[in-house]
Amino acid sequence: MTRRSDRSRAGAFLLAALLLGLPAACSVKEDRAECPVYVTVLTDRFLQRGLDTGTLSFAAARPIGRETIGFLSYIRNGYVQACPRDYARVSVLSGADPAWLTDDALVIPQGREAGLVWAYGTAFSANADEYVVDAEPHKQYCLVCFLFDGSPTAPEGYPWRFRLRAECAGMDLYTLEPLPGDYAEPIGPNGVGEWFGVLPRQRTNNMKLEVYLPDPDNPSAGQTEYVVDLGRAFAEQGYDWSLEDLKDIEVQVGFTSAEVTLDVREWEHDDHYQDIEI
Repeated sequence: MTRRSDRSRAGAFLLAALLLGLPAACSVKEDRAECPVYVTVLTDRFLQRGLDTGTLSFAAARPIGRETIGFLSYIRNGYVQACPRDYARVSVLSGADPAWLTDDALVIPQGREAGLVWAYGTAFSANADEYVVDAEPHKQYCLVCFLFDGSPTAPEGYPWRFRLRAECAGMDLYTLEPLPGDYAEPIGPNGVGEWFGVLPRQRTNNMKLEVYLPDPDNPSAGQTEYVVDLGRAFAEQGYDWSLEDLKDIEVQVGFTSAEVTLDVREWEHDDHYQDIEI
C-alpha cells in the first residue's frame, strides 16, 4: 500500500514538473487573437531582378524587426518573422545604404546620390497562423543620362559640372510614398567619362539643374553659373512620377556662350540597370 502511494506521489510530482516546464503557447481551443502570425517573405523576385542584398523591415504600431540579408540565402524558403495578427507591415528595400533608414522611412543625406532603389511595401491583417508575402520589387528612381551632342562623354576640356536639386529626398518604407526633403546631387563624369544622375521618386516636377564651375579642391562644390528648370522639361515630356516602376530619362545638353538648353526624352536602354556603370 505504501509502495503504491509512493509511486502515485512520484507520478504526480513528475507530471507537475513537466507541466511547469512547458513553454507558454496558444492551444487550438483558446482564442488565438493574441497569438503571432509567422510571416514568410519571399524575396526570389528581387534575386531575379539581379539584386543581391536588401533590408527587410517589419512594423505594426511600432517597429518589430529589421535585418539586411543576402537574397540567395533565402531562395524559395523565404525569410520568417513573427508579427501581430491584427495589423502588421513589411518592407523589402534594395539599393540604398541601410544606415539611411529610420523606423519607417528612407532618408537620403544631402549631397549623396539617392541610389538605384528597388522596393516593396505592404500592410496586412492575418487570420491564420502563417502568412506568405511574395515581395515584388518596384523601381523607385529615375536614372538621368546626360548626352553632349549625342555622346555620353563631354568634349575634352569641358569645364562644367551639374547639380540635381529636387524637393523629395526620402521614401516611406511601407507605402513607398516620396517624402519631402532637400535633394542635391553633384553630377560629373564617372570612371569611363559618362555622366549619370539619379532622382528619387518625386511628388511633382519641381526640380532644378544647377550648372557650376567646380572648385579645384572640391569638385562637388563651386559657383553656380546657370539654373535650369529641369522640372518643366520633365513635365513637357509627360513624365509620370506615380508609375509603379519609374522610367529613365535622357537629357540632351547644348551650350552656347549665353545659355543652356535641354531636350528631355525617355531613355531607351537595357532594362537590366546593373549593367550600367555609375
